[in-house]
Amino acid sequence: MSDRIEQLQAAMADRDIDLFVINPGSTLLYLTEHQFSGHERLFLLLVPKEGAPTAVVPALEVDNWSHAVPTVTQFHLWDDADGPEDAASKAFDPFRSAKKIAVESLGCRFMEYQHVTREMPQAEIVTGDTVVSALRLYKSAAEAAKLRKAARIAESALEALLKTVKVGSREAEIAGRLASELLGRGGEGISFPIIALSGPKSALPHGIPDDRELQKGELLLLDFGTSYCGYHSDMTRTFAVGGEPSDAVREMYEAVRDANERGKAAAKPGATSHEIHTQCQVELESERWSDFATHRTGHGLGLEVHEPPSIMRGDQTVLKPGMVFTVEPGLYKDGFGGVRIEDDLWITDDGHESLTVFPRDLQIIGV
Repeated sequence: MSDRIEQLQAAMADRDIDLFVINPGSTLLYLTEHQFSGHERLFLLLVPKEGAPTAVVPALEVDNWSHAVPTVTQFHLWDDADGPEDAASKAFDPFRSAKKIAVESLGCRFMEYQHVTREMPQAEIVTGDTVVSALRLYKSAAEAAKLRKAARIAESALEALLKTVKVGSREAEIAGRLASELLGRGGEGISFPIIALSGPKSALPHGIPDDRELQKGELLLLDFGTSYCGYHSDMTRTFAVGGEPSDAVREMYEAVRDANERGKAAAKPGATSHEIHTQCQVELESERWSDFATHRTGHGLGLEVHEPPSIMRGDQTVLKPGMVFTVEPGLYKDGFGGVRIEDDLWITDDGHESLTVFPRDLQIIGV
């Protein structure tokens, strides 16, 4: 933890940030390597530009905190009967002279924001998103191992699920079984609501599974993920159900599969996010398919399912070893169906590793 705190403090100094206030979430997990739950209780880590951090800790979490984060010896407890105000006041006392305080724009809730502004009315509150995202952008080999494990759990769950899918299976039933398989194989949870869409509904990139029954010859699109030690997988595969699909389905599928391969082939140090997107989309944006390609090529992946970098047109982020992101081209034709194939990539010194390895050729299931 100490190395990551020091890296955060160095980044804060570069941006003249005097204090970073962090509540439970992915950044606290990154700094402490331990998952804490915020719930409704005030739980804060205060990291100054220089010196030792301190924390505001609910009394019921004290054992958890002491064992998980022994290096942060300064913390202030509060219990439900007394409330957090006194503990927060004592925690902020050493930092009253701070002029600029950072919080996370998506992580800091109004409840935490109120406490910060109440204790530090003279300070400017700014977003620290770019500070922490820059630190978390590059995944070490140890982090990549956790991402790889999350991918293996997801692929094992998918393999088991496919043995049970057949014509007549319901989308919601499939999503439920897949969730159970993820948890039963060591996944920590469901990274996002599972997408299990069939037939014409597969043309909805983020549709919701319901009681629709699978029909013979149509598509089934599955987009799902789980986490391991806090690090997420995110993969999509599309299948034909119950029998040979039409030529039109195969043509759409092959276009997406080829786009996925081109995008991955371009992923290496020195390439830009824009170049990956361009290589991936070159055929999908042709006259034949352009009306059916609706989203960017991919997004960063780590302690959150969506984080930098963004693999999209115009993004000139230069890829460097350690970056992890998805390549997930898709085509979606209203009233017909959709195809998406998504892999998770880790940039290495001389190219990339695809953390997801499940086959990409069109599989016919439920026969």
